[in-house]
Amino acid sequence: MGKGRSSIYSILFLFIAIASAIILLSLNVNAVLAIFITVLLLLVCDIIIVVIRNARFKKVLDWDCDPEKYLSMIDRQERKYRRNSRAAAILDINRAAVYLIMRDYNKALEYLNSIEESELSEKNDSYYVYTINRILCYYELGETEKAEALYETELVRLCPHGNRLKTSVEILVGERYFFLHKYKESYAYLKKLLSTDLHKRQYLGVLYRLALMDDMNGDQELARARYKKIAKLGNKLWIAKDAGERLKKLEEIA
Repeated sequence: MGKGRSSIYSILFLFIAIASAIILLSLNVNAVLAIFITVLLLLVCDIIIVVIRNARFKKVLDWDCDPEKYLSMIDRQERKYRRNSRAAAILDINRAAVYLIMRDYNKALEYLNSIEESELSEKNDSYYVYTINRILCYYELGETEKAEALYETELVRLCPHGNRLKTSVEILVGERYFFLHKYKESYAYLKKLLSTDLHKRQYLGVLYRLALMDDMNGDQELARARYKKIAKLGNKLWIAKDAGERLKKLEEIA
């Protein structure tokens, strides 16, 4: 499917190039200028396709909540960029993030460990995302000291670009309180985030953490309501499956 789409794009680009050249030459445009305009037009088309592809990627993971499909999309991209080490590193960061979402923390850390940090950059935020993913891996695997060391030495000195990444950092702060057993601070911090501009997967992730703390605090009614919502809307997310199982247990007790 990936190769088929690439072939379609290649044919489309060739058609645009030929049509552009013919039209410009028929208008008596200088040949050199015609070539320049054609190349510029192709570059614009390529940028548009990249933007559309990135939007499709984000929709699959962040709104459709389908990590398995997202992984298959990454695999297709990897075949295209396997000779580009920097692009391959970013794909591995994305792959690690998906395994984090799927709760396969060892697999996520394995991919992060395979990345050469020299291939990452603070300018395009790849190093920032890499650092966030590594910190989360350490917390989830119970390696709190490593997570804290990375948080205090690397994350605090970095400056995220764009609201999307800033939101990820805000969620990490709330999660950090949870892993440090500062549940009161975690609950208050994450609860505030529910009213901010979160995409669907982020919203459900925050809701899941709050539901866990509701459950721990004995507020089973609120925990049930939140587990039910996560199980209904989470599609193929691991938290949707886990929320469903926890909801079933609470309903058996009630």
